Amino acid sequence: MSALHGDGTVRPDRIGVVLAGAGARGAYEAGVLSVLLPRLDAAGIRPALYVGTSAGALNAAALASNAHLPPVEQAAALLDVWRQIRVDDVFRPLLWTAPGAVGRWAGQLAGIPGVRLTGLLDTTPLGRTVRERMDWDQLHVNVEEGLVSLAVVTTAVASQRTVVLVDDRSAGTPLPVDDSRPIVYLPGRVGPEHVLASAAIPVLFPAVLLDSPAAAGGWHVDGGVRLNAPLKPALALGADAVVVVATHPADHPAVPDPGTGEHIKPDVDDALVQLMDAALVDRMVEDLRTLGKVNELVRTGRQRRSAGRPYTMIRWLFFGPPERHTLGALAVSCLRRRYRGPAGAWRTIREPDLALLGRFLAGDGPRQGDLLSYLFFDSDFIEAAIERGREDAGEVLAGPDPEVVPWRT
Repeated sequence: MSALHGDGTVRPDRIGVVLAGAGARGAYEAGVLSVLLPRLDAAGIRPALYVGTSAGALNAAALASNAHLPPVEQAAALLDVWRQIRVDDVFRPLLWTAPGAVGRWAGQLAGIPGVRLTGLLDTTPLGRTVRERMDWDQLHVNVEEGLVSLAVVTTAVASQRTVVLVDDRSAGTPLPVDDSRPIVYLPGRVGPEHVLASAAIPVLFPAVLLDSPAAAGGWHVDGGVRLNAPLKPALALGADAVVVVATHPADHPAVPDPGTGEHIKPDVDDALVQLMDAALVDRMVEDLRTLGKVNELVRTGRQRRSAGRPYTMIRWLFFGPPERHTLGALAVSCLRRRYRGPAGAWRTIREPDLALLGRFLAGDGPRQGDLLSYLFFDSDFIEAAIERGREDAGEVLAGPDPEVVPWRT
């Protein structure tokens, strides 16, 4: 149930923050949150639920672990996590691991028993990073004391279903399976292995084996495969208002005028960008549009119930960059600055991983840099993404009264 301020404005009672998958672009989300959390606090609001996928799951867990702190300190701690991350905190050096990956691939093709290529990158460092840079004991205390609830989204390989692992003090009987998506909700204590599973980007990162809760036992990969922006789980878990933080805008690209632009045959990079848009972005756009349509039906009284359950108005906010190519362009700009001139050549020799990623993933099409931006754990890019997130959040929250949140309906 929502509450009222003294001036009659509505204050939601249970706010859910939805954090989309993003890879290195998660730094943008951290920038948004560093502005959003203090602003919500000024309005007398603290999020009660964080639901995250992939890098969004990492951000969600980091915030849940600091839910006992003032919001300004929560935001500062999250920014520190991102500002300390480097590429060698995520995967081992490519020049060291590539020969082994090629050998395993060749061995699998040759039919050698027990030899399989399960991922192109060795993410052992990411496991250490997730385990060591968050206070998991404090996270569980915060959940048990009712300060926050946490949900992490993965994709179960065997069932091909989205799995939402729910860490909530009140968790008892799990929510029923949602066969329309399909989504399975499982109560249990969220740990570093669940965040790693949520962030296991298919092909690039190896799948993660989970053994708890028992119903989740098996191999899991990135939750973004089926549900990158987990808006529906946030609503299912009782949010009466949602804040969606993503790294793409909440609309489809404009249709170009006929006869404009160059007609160049798409290359592999262009095709992969299209596939990622379909998997990571388009469903989020449709979910937000559906939410807006349902709110309109409730507001006008044209529909109040569905399957015997009452509809309610869900207030929402969305944060994302203005264009789908915004963060990709930012990554390319940082890449060019990093490897420009003699200093850049020396840096290539000393730290070749980011240069190799730029060579293979930057692309040269209209969405240049999009693929690169997911793995570009470069300090300049992370800082630039943080600042872009702060700027975009400031625009959404602009207004004369800091105690009023500009909810959309």
